[in-house]
Amino acid sequence: METKKPLSASAIISAKKKAVFRFLLLQLLLTFLISLGIFYIAGCLYGYSFILGALTSILPSVYMAWRVFGYKGTRPAKDVVRSFYRGEAGKIAMTAILLSLVFLLIKPLAAGAFFAGFGLAILSHWLSPIVLKH
Repeated sequence: METKKPLSASAIISAKKKAVFRFLLLQLLLTFLISLGIFYIAGCLYGYSFILGALTSILPSVYMAWRVFGYKGTRPAKDVVRSFYRGEAGKIAMTAILLSLVFLLIKPLAAGAFFAGFGLAILSHWLSPIVLKH
């Protein structure tokens, strides 16, 4: 019988990093595919409103993932916690800024489609345990 050696901390972090960024890439891909369907069915206004809503949620998530997993190797727990707090604070600030910018600068905007994209992107995070497990 062959015994398996436990993974090192660096290998575990690397695997988690790959899984998180793969999930974000999948989220972006699905957003673009859904928005293409909306473009085709409902028109350009609803399609770009949907994609702007989704990106308003996804881009801050990418920033958060970069803040947390942007380092190579292992770090002290204090630094990991600090990166989580900074990442979350940046994510909240980016979300507020992006929401404000979209509503100030993008005219016309279909608010229903925008919030559908935003909400769908947020709800897709509930699927992340399934995606990250495999």
